[in-house]
Amino acid sequence: MYSLIYDVAEEFGIRPLNIYKCKYYYILNCAEGTYSFCQARPKAGKITEIHSVKTELGIMGICNIDTYSLTEGGLPYAERDGRLYTITRFFGSNELNFMNSNQVALTLRSIGAIHRGLTEIEKRTVYAAGESKNKVIEKYTRELKDMLRIRKCIGKRMWDMDISYVFDSFMERAEKSVEKLVSLGYGEYPTYCHNGLKEGNIIYKKGRIYIIDWDNMKHLSYIEDIAFFIKRYMRKNCYYSAMANESYMDLDECLNKYSIYGSVSDNDYEVLSAVLSYPQRFIDTVKEGFRTGKNFLPSGVKRKLEECIAQKDFEEGYLRIRKDGK
Repeated sequence: MYSLIYDVAEEFGIRPLNIYKCKYYYILNCAEGTYSFCQARPKAGKITEIHSVKTELGIMGICNIDTYSLTEGGLPYAERDGRLYTITRFFGSNELNFMNSNQVALTLRSIGAIHRGLTEIEKRTVYAAGESKNKVIEKYTRELKDMLRIRKCIGKRMWDMDISYVFDSFMERAEKSVEKLVSLGYGEYPTYCHNGLKEGNIIYKKGRIYIIDWDNMKHLSYIEDIAFFIKRYMRKNCYYSAMANESYMDLDECLNKYSIYGSVSDNDYEVLSAVLSYPQRFIDTVKEGFRTGKNFLPSGVKRKLEECIAQKDFEEGYLRIRKDGK
């Protein structure tokens, strides 16, 4: 593998002095700087699209993202034996700590700046008629259909009793959220989104936040990004801080940090509220359990399911704060 890395790196004009293996990538220490080397998940066309978006963000002055190095032929990837490889800037391995409010606030501001840039890119881009299809709503309606099929199976497996008493309340929340999103026309005007703002893709370094790993970028809506991030913040910080009587940022505070680089309209807030109310993690966990095809609940799935149920009331209360004016 190391000979392959040296060979590919040379195509990018990079000569590693040292190579370190990590779980999913390799770190290349070079005279010019430090880089991350990995086998690309997207296909060539997708990598080119991601590179184009990153380049435009850079032109706007948004530099807290990892950027693809280019080969001598000007491509953001190199191909060997039918596989694609990319090299990006390496910012370090200090992942975002959700229990650190300062880091969370910095991240929200950074995401807001990136979304402002993605919105500007969207305004200047003309898509083919086929791109106007509402992929966001399709995603939610497809999941609801899957869950209705699973609902009919309740009782046929021994572990189903663990979720039957909360299943309907979660589904009621999901259905109301989707109804609201449809009425608000969510997804009719799509924008790019990172589509993976978890802590492993958010690096904190010397007082700055860097957003990395754009391989899952999609043309959906930037609201998917901010909702995904706030849900993780609720689950990994707010809930446990509340249990310990410690402070945490409420939804208004999160949006205030996020909107420093762009306003959140009333319609955006209504859409965001509906997306936040949608019990995505519960649905994903139930589907994961059913995919196992077993008559018992795997420990990992059971743990996630128990967490969803334990945090249910807190999550609903967190999302009601602004609505009730409390």
